[in-house]
Amino acid sequence: MLTHLNETLLKVVVIIAILVMFVILYLTGILFVFDATSHFSVLLHKLAALLIIGLLGVHAWLRRCTIKRLLQESFAILTNTHIRHEDNIEFLIHNTKNQSFHELCLWFQWDSAWLQSELLKNHVHIHRVKDTLKTIAKANNKDMFEILLLMMKLHVEKKNPSPVYKSVCSRL
Repeated sequence: MLTHLNETLLKVVVIIAILVMFVILYLTGILFVFDATSHFSVLLHKLAALLIIGLLGVHAWLRRCTIKRLLQESFAILTNTHIRHEDNIEFLIHNTKNQSFHELCLWFQWDSAWLQSELLKNHVHIHRVKDTLKTIAKANNKDMFEILLLMMKLHVEKKNPSPVYKSVCSRL
């Protein structure tokens, strides 16, 4: 959790730094237009340009999962093929959205009362166990798949004494 927070903070800092460098680049460019340059403004202009290139590299590394997924999707579009994981997500959504919370717990052999209390701790309130996943998602302003994944995650954490928390991007 702390690593994710640090990475998110680093992403924000990098984006702000890139924006600041663009402002510096713009302002020093205006000095060039008005022929009011100095040795310092030329140096600042070059430094801002170099920092933008470096920060864009850091930004690309931080967004590596998104870039990888975009490349896969682009390749799939160019070759007119499907990305398998999207089919699986759609399959799960279409086949679970109209099932009640109680039915889903029976299907997957989840402890309904325990899961309901754990979901509440994660800001997902289930008013009635007869509510469908679609209704629950709408009432909580959340995505159906996000709730289903959270339910699975909580179940795995309960059943596994030492669950493994590893970033999907760490394989890259």
